[in-house]
Amino acid sequence: MPLFKHEGIDFNYEIQGAGIPFLFLHGLGDNLKFAFETFNNDEKIQLISLDQRGHGKSGHDSRKLSYDRLANDALALMDYLGIQHFYVGGLSMGAGVAVNLAVHKTNRVLGLILLRSSATNEPMKKEVIEWFSTVSKYLPMKNGTQLFEKDPIFPSIKDTYPKAIDTFKRYFEDDASVNYNKKFIDIPSDSPIKSKSELTNLTIPTLILANNYDVIHPIEYSLFYARNIENASYYELTPKTVDAEKHKLEIDTYINTFIIRSSKN
Repeated sequence: MPLFKHEGIDFNYEIQGAGIPFLFLHGLGDNLKFAFETFNNDEKIQLISLDQRGHGKSGHDSRKLSYDRLANDALALMDYLGIQHFYVGGLSMGAGVAVNLAVHKTNRVLGLILLRSSATNEPMKKEVIEWFSTVSKYLPMKNGTQLFEKDPIFPSIKDTYPKAIDTFKRYFEDDASVNYNKKFIDIPSDSPIKSKSELTNLTIPTLILANNYDVIHPIEYSLFYARNIENASYYELTPKTVDAEKHKLEIDTYINTFIIRSSKN
């Protein structure tokens, strides 16, 4: 398990392959396994990921978690690896970290990949913030799962977006989520950028992938980036619940093609 230290915190990371460096970031409550399970990189691409602060096998501190801090962590990894220029992308929270990094370090980022964004220049929807806040409250409690199921908000989550229930229940089995549950309050209330004007100078090649199925990752968030990033290409994915195999194949094809083609320009 390779580790690097940043701001006194040990971060777990992993690298697969060699070639064009691509840093792919997981979402809230997940870990670096997401990157390697979601995307099969072409032999010309080097896939890099890390357990972000407060996730997986990486540590955390008492400071409030934010997109700014997570982006600084991701950049610190690339500095540690001696990689000056790279592609960056992510899913959900990871997409927010990626766009934050690209906006603030445009000279380092070769291309940007946003997969099912969960926030824009505004935080998540109030309804979704409340969902995560409720889960956070029960995570450190004994019999937390059962208490969560008895909370008055549980039926509304189940009716609005049943798939979210499975995701939230997995958090109770994840040590990093239980031990650092405050991230489920901090991140949903933060935004990757403060204004869409921050995207004005973002002229790097950008790939945006989304689908019109997900309450936590509304398609309008992805369309926001597609409209406001000058050199953006937007594609809709087959939802995983409709055809998981096709969903994964589309991700592999779009990302590999995007990185290889844009790196030649």
